[in-house]
Amino acid sequence: MPAFISRPNAQNNFYFVVLAALALTAALAGCDKAKPQAAAPTPVEVTVIEAKPVTAPLNVDGIGHVYAVTTVNVRSQVTGVLQKTLFAEGDVVKQGQPLLVIDPDSYKAKLDEAKSTLARDKATAAQAKREWLRYKDLVAKAVISQEDYEQKRTAWQQDEEQVKVDEAAVVSAKVNLDYCYIAAPCTGVVGLQQFKTGNLIEANKDTIITLNQIEPINVQFSVAEKYLPDIRTHAGKATLAVETRYPGRSEVAAKGVLNVINNTVDVNTGTITLQGVFPNTDRALWPGQFVDATVVLTDTADTILVPSSAVANTQNGVSIFIAKPDNTVEIRPVTAGRKIGADTVIEKGLAPGERVITSAQIKLFPGVPLTVVAQESYKEGPVSPAAVADKEKKQSTPSREGQGK
Repeated sequence: MPAFISRPNAQNNFYFVVLAALALTAALAGCDKAKPQAAAPTPVEVTVIEAKPVTAPLNVDGIGHVYAVTTVNVRSQVTGVLQKTLFAEGDVVKQGQPLLVIDPDSYKAKLDEAKSTLARDKATAAQAKREWLRYKDLVAKAVISQEDYEQKRTAWQQDEEQVKVDEAAVVSAKVNLDYCYIAAPCTGVVGLQQFKTGNLIEANKDTIITLNQIEPINVQFSVAEKYLPDIRTHAGKATLAVETRYPGRSEVAAKGVLNVINNTVDVNTGTITLQGVFPNTDRALWPGQFVDATVVLTDTADTILVPSSAVANTQNGVSIFIAKPDNTVEIRPVTAGRKIGADTVIEKGLAPGERVITSAQIKLFPGVPLTVVAQESYKEGPVSPAAVADKEKKQSTPSREGQGK
C-alpha cells in the first residue's frame, strides 16, 4: 500500500511570508512620507537705535557731598533773655538782616552810666587843668613851691587819663548794646532754632541757629588717584567743568567748575578729593546732600554711545544685541568704555549705522526673527499695546461688531 505524506506546514509558511512582505512594504511606504515641518518662531518685537558717532565728554566720575561755602553758628556775645525772633526757620536771609534781639535794657543802662561817668570826669579834668595853669604862673613868680606845682600837674594828667578810660568804657558799653541786636553775618538759609524766644542765652556759649550760605555752594567728591595726572594736566590748560547728578538719576542736577584739587592723596582709600563750586541760583543742591559728581576733562569726537541698558555683561565679556539687515539677531562681543550718564561708550565692535537692540533682550538668541517697532509703540516690555489689546479682545465675549472684524 503506497504511503502519502501530508505537508500542512509548507502551505502555512507560504502565507506567512506573503503577509510579512506586505507588512514590510507598508512600513517602507510609511517611512517615505515627509515629516511635518516645525513652525517658524514668532518674531520678537524690539526697539532699536542706530549707532552714530558723536562728540562726547571725557569724564572722571566720583561720589561726594554738598557743603555750604560758609557755615556760621550764630551765638550771642552778651548774656541775656532772648526777647525777639525776627525770622522763620528755613528762611533765606540777606547779609545784615536783623535776626534776634537780646533784652537790651540792662545794656542801655550801662551805656548811660558810662556816658555820665565820662561827663563827670571830663569836668574834673577841666578843673584840674585850670588849676595847673594857675599854679604854673605862680611858680614862675616864686609864689608857690615847685612841689605844689608838680602835684597840680600830676593831678591834671591823672584826670586826663581817667577821661580816656571813661571814653573806652562808653565804647565798650555801646558795643555790648549793639550785640543785643544780632544780624545775619552772610546771605544764607536759616536752620532750626535751638533756643526759642524767652530763653536765657549765655554769652559765647549757646548756638541759637546755624546759617548756611548756599549761593554759591561747594561739592567735594573723591576720584581714584590714577586719574590725578590727567586731571592736573587738563586743569592746567583750562577751567574744568563739573556736573552733579542725584543718585540713581541720569539727568544733570547742576553744573559748576572745578576750583580745588586737594594737596594730599588719601593713602587709605587711594583717592584724591576734588571740589567744585556751583552758582546754585536754583538751589538744586543742598548742604549735606549725597551726589554723583563728574569732572569733564575734554571732549572726544567720533564717539559711539549706546544706552547702558543695551549692554549685557556675560561670562565671555561684554556683548550687545544687533538687529541685522534681515531682521534677525546677532549677539556681538564689544569693548565697552566709560559711562556718560545713562549711556556707555563702545570703543570696539560696533560700526556707525548698525542697529542696536534696546529692549526684550531676555527673549533674544542668535538668528531669532525680529519686528522693529517705535519706542512709542513699545510699552511694558516686549509686548506691544496692539498685542495687548488683541489679547484682551479675544478674552472678552465677542460682539457682532467684533465678529464682523
